[in-house]
Amino acid sequence: MLLGAVVGSLQTIINILVWLVLLRVLMSWFRPDPTTAGGETYYRIFTVLYQLTEPLLAPIRSFMPGGGGMGLDLSPIILFLILRMLQQVILSLM
Repeated sequence: MLLGAVVGSLQTIINILVWLVLLRVLMSWFRPDPTTAGGETYYRIFTVLYQLTEPLLAPIRSFMPGGGGMGLDLSPIILFLILRMLQQVILSLM
């Protein structure tokens, strides 16, 4: 019973992380004018997403060839794969 609660909590945390990273990736494709009200809100949200996800993405980038500075950041894809594998390991413990 306790194991089920722990596994459920870990699954929820992983799912939240996946959505935060996905939202960060999608938001990185757009750059509204920061001087407008919508642009200011956008940058506030993006800053929070950055602060929440960067501690997970930066170590991945450090292991990538060239420090991840190759123009296309693949660290979110690698993080998605790691989180998916972690979910599978957690489910196998049940």
